[in-house]
Amino acid sequence: MFWWQGASMSTYRTETDAVFNYACLLGRRPLEVLMPEAAARRDDAFGRRVTYSPKVFIPLTQLCRDICSYCTFAKHPSQVNAPFMSLAQVLEVAQRGVSAGCREALFTLGEKPELRYRVAREWLLENGYTTTVDYVVDACQQVFKHTALLPHVNAGTLTRT
Repeated sequence: MFWWQGASMSTYRTETDAVFNYACLLGRRPLEVLMPEAAARRDDAFGRRVTYSPKVFIPLTQLCRDICSYCTFAKHPSQVNAPFMSLAQVLEVAQRGVSAGCREALFTLGEKPELRYRVAREWLLENGYTTTVDYVVDACQQVFKHTALLPHVNAGTLTRT
């Protein structure tokens, strides 16, 4: 079963929307017919305004406990200069983002690298943190305190402690 075969009618606003969606998915209508219809539906529902928030990318760490075959972001400790960016580096990148007109700081990080790599655990402990999440919280607070950026975190799986 494909994902769209399990969709209920409540997924769609009208039966016409459902039929349109299935026709697109099944390829029964030529693209040159579907594109203008899809654009008209988009414009009717949302208008033509495109919004975005310029953000600076802050890769707090590229270490990760997972081994995902599709990921091009994660690195082995031997492939990075340090397990984590320092707070000074974080603030330097954030300030460059402010200078470039950014409004947000997007923090990216591997998932719980301290569970897989000793070097990550040691770095965190040496710098006063227990977990990567503890560190990203502090880094976000520092960026919020010292810049005009709004921190945004892509942290993967989080658990309550």
